[in-house]
Amino acid sequence: MNSTLIDEAARALAAARTGQPIAALPDAARPQSEADSYAIQEAVLRRLGERIGGYKVGFSPEGGIFCAPIYASRVHASPASLPAKGFHLIGIECEIGFHLDQAFGERVRPYSREEVLTAASLHPTIEVVDSRYQDFRSLDRLQVLADNFSNGALVYGAAASGWQGMDLTHPPIAVTGDGKDFAECTGLRAGDPIGLLVELVNFVANRRGGVPAGTWVTTGTHTGLVFTEPGVTIRAEYGPLGRVEVSFPA
Repeated sequence: MNSTLIDEAARALAAARTGQPIAALPDAARPQSEADSYAIQEAVLRRLGERIGGYKVGFSPEGGIFCAPIYASRVHASPASLPAKGFHLIGIECEIGFHLDQAFGERVRPYSREEVLTAASLHPTIEVVDSRYQDFRSLDRLQVLADNFSNGALVYGAAASGWQGMDLTHPPIAVTGDGKDFAECTGLRAGDPIGLLVELVNFVANRRGGVPAGTWVTTGTHTGLVFTEPGVTIRAEYGPLGRVEVSFPA
């Protein structure tokens, strides 16, 4: 895609954040590759004047990983109160998150698992899923990736202790909405959260010239995507890993 088409797509997505969601990107401005989607992500970021506070990461069907930025303004400590009017829809995904306490600069040799874990703390998180599209599930994956893969916000709990050596693919997560059972923990289909974290650090370090200290990384849903309504309080208990809570006042 050329810069004119990238800007056209970014303009549509940026406008949909404060206005009405769109059916899809304009025909000519739809990404044809992950590289196009990343270019649109960057253009939206610049247009909104936001900065990156973290990333969501998963495995790409094209090989390797994909990632999408989480705006710093959308990262919140638990318990968080996020007005429902700030979202087009409110999806909930319970995830294992990490906080990087040191920067990782660009370099030729990949960072090892040990190097990354030395700088990482683990946190229970809830990703709030939102979209700038009317029905993101009906669209192709590249359009969704261009829209930060439907990130709306990230809420994080306190740093966990004693998690090294735990089965992080199948952690014990119990989720309630206003005290009632809300979602079932089925495990992380993408596999090892730590492996995804390490891949993300190396991907971003080489693509953006480094990963700043203070970056958050969330590694995919253990509960699937479950939608909630304004006024509900969601609490996720991660057993020995702690808890995270978010409410959506109407």
